[in-house]
Amino acid sequence: MEIRWEKTFDSAHRLWQHSEKCRFLHGHTYKVKVRATGDLNKWGMVADFGDLKELIVNLLDHKIILFKDDPIVEGLKKLEQRIILLDRNPTAENLAIFIASRLIDNLNLERVEVEVFETPTQSGFCRMDKENFIKVNFEEISPL
Repeated sequence: MEIRWEKTFDSAHRLWQHSEKCRFLHGHTYKVKVRATGDLNKWGMVADFGDLKELIVNLLDHKIILFKDDPIVEGLKKLEQRIILLDRNPTAENLAIFIASRLIDNLNLERVEVEVFETPTQSGFCRMDKENFIKVNFEEISPL
């Protein structure tokens, strides 16, 4: 069985050590598209859409997403900003890997495809299953 799900969230990020304009802190209205396959659970669902929202939108919405070694992290902590620290630069491609990793790690899914749009015409895409699982480590800093 298969489900498809699409949502948006607003976040800021920057690409640490990038040589162009993406090195500056800036925001996007991200659109995430998920396609997932798996067996039906006892309620007749591949996955609860509320769980997808919790794992993705509720975690990332109105947060600053950064690479854990980015030197601006300490200053943002002092300003009590809500931050998600990844073990990699927060490109659209890496956000797709991160979201796919969260879904495979937390839900009983066989395979996921995740597309993350930074703009209406630019996206990163990841296809992941349990055999090619990539664990993305992260830390949530939420002072409120």
